[in-house]
Amino acid sequence: MAAHWFWNNPVVDPSMVEVLLDSSFLIFAVSTPSQRLEGIQESLGRVELVVLDAVINEIRSLSENSSPKLAKSAKSALNFAAKIKKITFDEGENVDDKIMNCAVSRKASVATLDSNLRKRLKAVGITVVFRRGNIIAVEKT
Repeated sequence: MAAHWFWNNPVVDPSMVEVLLDSSFLIFAVSTPSQRLEGIQESLGRVELVVLDAVINEIRSLSENSSPKLAKSAKSALNFAAKIKKITFDEGENVDDKIMNCAVSRKASVATLDSNLRKRLKAVGITVVFRRGNIIAVEKT
């Protein structure tokens, strides 16, 4: 019985930090090629970038219903997100709620440029990756 549990519950590397990416951060990352995501690893150690299905849907909508410039950035963000681990998490009324609830549930960090979401995450003790001027910064709690 114990062997069955082991094989069906892969051990998570405790040194690996999940970083949930929101749509604003994904679009920023692809629109500002000079920005390097390696800065996140310098602050947090080994990271695994993760994107929620709800974020993918939000970016897909932006790629179809926005100005040409934003639509182009959103399409690039979708291409980038295609290479990232995707998860489904439906607890929450809107995308920001889902990101926050997922981060709390999985003890993950969040990368966002949304100042309101950042404040909410900070209030519940979630580490946030954000943009400070022209650099990527990490606010640990």
